[in-house]
Formats: sequence, C-alpha cells, structure tokens
Amino acid sequence: MDLLGNWNSIFPQMTWRQIDQSVSTAEFGDLIEFAHPWSGLSLWGVYVGEGHVIHFGVGDENMTQRACRSLLQQIVPKSNGDRVLRKTRICTQRITEIKVSPGTRIRVNNNKHNLVPSPQERMINCCETFLHQEFKYDLMNFNSEHFATFVRYGNAACNQIPFKEKNGTHVDTTQTLQMIMQQRVETEI
Repeated sequence: MDLLGNWNSIFPQMTWRQIDQSVSTAEFGDLIEFAHPWSGLSLWGVYVGEGHVIHFGVGDENMTQRACRSLLQQIVPKSNGDRVLRKTRICTQRITEIKVSPGTRIRVNNNKHNLVPSPQERMINCCETFLHQEFKYDLMNFNSEHFATFVRYGNAACNQIPFKEKNGTHVDTTQTLQMIMQQRVETEI
C-alpha cells in the first residue's frame, strides 16, 4: 500500500475484479485463496504481511504442470515424476508475483474451514520452520491447502477433494509437519 492507502501500487498487474477487497485488510495468518475460475481448485497461502504470502510454491507451476505431477503420482506412485516436475519449495512471494490463470479470484478466506486458529506465535514458528524447505507435492495428501491450514490451524486439512471429509485432518500430513516442527524445537535447545 502506498502512502495514500492505494492498493493499486501493490497489485498493478491485476484488476480489482480478481482481487477481493478483503485482501486489502488481510492480517498476519489469514488464509489467502487463489480460486481458479474453471477447475474448481484453489492455490492457498498464508498472509505474512506487506502484500506477501507464504505458500507451497506450486504457484510457480502452471495448471498443466500441476495436473501432470498429480497424474504421474497417481498412476505410478513411485515414478520419477518429480525429476521432471521437481519438488516444490515453500516460499514467500508478493501476491502479484504468483502465477495464476486469468480470472482467478484472490480473497481472504478464513471461513472455509471450521477450525480454530493457532496463536500468532505458533504461526510465525511454522513459517520460519518451513520457509525454503522442499516437499513432494501431492494433490490428495499434501497440497497448498494442507500446508496453509497447518500453518493457520495446526491441522492439515483440505476441502477441495470431493470424496474426502470436509474439515477433516489429514492425519499423516499433520503428523509429518508436527514432527518437523518438533525437530526444530529440539535442535534449538
């Protein structure tokens, strides 16, 4: 935001039809949803201030790359698909620098999950712990929504998968991320 409170300076390449007004009042820890207009799938991130989000860097891949990665993983789970499409890094980016399809709706969406937010200190620790780490993207088991909900709520949940329980914790992903958090705490002692 510039000195006059003008959000156009932060979002110059996008139109206001794509970015909800809610983004201009986002606070640390808010979930930012990048809702794809045709696929029904969204990229999720967590707002960390000054127009930036931390997210599972699949925003740097286009929809075709993500679909190929997911398809390869489903068809041949032990394939070398990640050699072709690489592992995905947790990163922070300005909202305007995340590659999205035309018509993508960007909004604060803290209402899609029926979960209680973690204390801000815990969210900050999550962001610091996972920033720049690489993970294998998996649409069903570890995607951007799993990551963002873990940071905000302490539980990896995804409501985008049609046959999965809504707001249900993905136990394996949650446990893996909790273990990484615990290892960080132990190494700092």
